[in-house]
Amino acid sequence: MKTPPRRHTTAELVASRPDRAAQDATRMPVTVVLDNVRSLQNVGLIFRVCDCANIERLILSGITGTPTQTIHAAQQIGKTAVGGSLQTVPWEKHDDPLPRIAELRRAGHQLVVFEQCDSSIPYREVPYRFPLIAVFGHERDGVRDALLEQADHVAVLPVRGITNSLNVAMTASIVLYELLARWKP
Repeated sequence: MKTPPRRHTTAELVASRPDRAAQDATRMPVTVVLDNVRSLQNVGLIFRVCDCANIERLILSGITGTPTQTIHAAQQIGKTAVGGSLQTVPWEKHDDPLPRIAELRRAGHQLVVFEQCDSSIPYREVPYRFPLIAVFGHERDGVRDALLEQADHVAVLPVRGITNSLNVAMTASIVLYELLARWKP
């Protein structure tokens, strides 16, 4: 009988975390924009996956809650953003994300919006180019039209069952790990 591999303990995983300088030096050149994401727990989950993927920044826009908004928001986001991600992911709040996105585009960022549209292409067929802005929208209403109009690509994660879509945090997780696989530091 084969001996199973030894699991890492939480203490070992915590001890193996990179220091701040190492983390900053290896950030993936991706900015994630949450456009009017209403669920604070989704926001927390996205903080967590942004930390795991070690992205450059997270932009919270429109009605998207922030960890500093209220005690309730901090508690709800903190429930799912465990592991220090609220302290390690650089984040910004912009009621209107368009000026900040325009600034990043002038600096050479590609804009990819993840939305279900007639012209959407499967997310694995997008010719991603770094640095990149990945936009995820409201759980029911999606991404605002102005962002769709400016996108270099509108991508979709195919759904084959009866459910209309994946949860926004699940979508962000899948997309960020696809980007990690394609990014060549």
